[in-house]
Formats: sequence, C-alpha cells, structure tokens
Amino acid sequence: MLMYSWMVWVEHAPERYDVSVRLLTGGRIDKVKDEIASGILPGDKVLDIGCGTGSLAIKCVARGAQVTGLDISESMLAECRKNLKRSGTEGQVAILKDSVTNLRAHFEPESLDVVVSTMVVGELSKPYLDYIFRECRTVLKPGGRIMIADEVWPEGPVTRILFRIVMAIMWMPQFAILRRAFFPIRELRSIIAGAGFEIVSKRTYPFSTIQLIEGRKLDA
Repeated sequence: MLMYSWMVWVEHAPERYDVSVRLLTGGRIDKVKDEIASGILPGDKVLDIGCGTGSLAIKCVARGAQVTGLDISESMLAECRKNLKRSGTEGQVAILKDSVTNLRAHFEPESLDVVVSTMVVGELSKPYLDYIFRECRTVLKPGGRIMIADEVWPEGPVTRILFRIVMAIMWMPQFAILRRAFFPIRELRSIIAGAGFEIVSKRTYPFSTIQLIEGRKLDA
C-alpha cells in the first residue's frame, strides 16, 4: 500500500521514479529485478508488463533477451526511452503504449518465452488479474514462464496484524493525497496458479511485503 502511494505520486516526476522506489524499498527492488533477470536466457522473447523507466528491460537485454516493454503511461515511457539511450540499448527494446488488457492485440498465441512484471499488478482488482494472467498464459509458449513481483498481504499472523495497523494509520493521508487507496494483493500465488501456471518458486523478502512468484505454463 505504501509502495503504491509513493509510486503514483512520483509518476508525475518519472526522472526521480527509480531513486524514489529504491529508497522506499531499502534497495530491495534492485535485488528483485536482478533475480528476475538472472532467470532470463539468451534469445528469450520477454514481455515486461508495466515497464516504467525500463530498468528491468535493460537488465533482461543484458542477458541476451529480446524485450518488449509495455506501459500505459506516456511520461514513464518517455523516461524509459531516455534510459535506453543512456544505457546503449536503444533499439533493443520494443516499446508499446497500451493497457495490459490488450495483450492479444500485440502478441500471437504462444509467441513469448517469459512475462515479467514488478510492482504493477497490485493496482488491479482480482477479476482483472484473473483475466490478465490467463492472457499471459495464452501468449506464452509451452513451458513459458511468468515472474511477478509485487506487494502482498503478509502471511504470518503477527506481521499481518502489524500491517493492518500500518494500513489503518496510512489510509487517510494516502486517500487525501491520491484520492484513492491501494491494497496489497491477497493470494497472489493462488491467482497465478489458477490462471494455469505451476508455481515454481516463491521468494518473500525480509522486512517487506514484496513477494516474487515464478510460474511455468501448464499444458492444456
């Protein structure tokens, strides 16, 4: 919740976005993206949902992947293009400005090897997530993988209680600033599995609500 509040706020200044998110997560977001990139193989066709400033896409290109970055925010994509140019990867990442709900308008069924996303899907309701992950399954090749990192509800009873207290304290100022509230995802692992993926791994990061789920497309 706190993560999304800040992310929406800094979207108005995308040049400060990566630094802001890095500070808010205590540097964990860099580790998350490094771990995702480490699972990318040379030649993989990768879709980065909500690519933002392009930091994860650049890491995937460095692993030898063919990357498409998808985002609905033109300001974030403008910053992404700048970062691609600075990193020398301009022209190596295809940029799409569109909603994640329109994947099949851009990708043929079974055309991608990997779908990745960091701190994006938490903005969406469960019905949208069910639909989007099913669409991800459709555009992935047999055995294709999905790696999703986002804020989730804590699984331990004590941490869950403490988190509820923090949420209650922060709800009012969050809504006053943003005119909307964000909540961590409940049962992210189950939602991904329900869309037709075998859960390969789950990584929870200490002292944070960030979780990284990797799934593999199940045969029909």
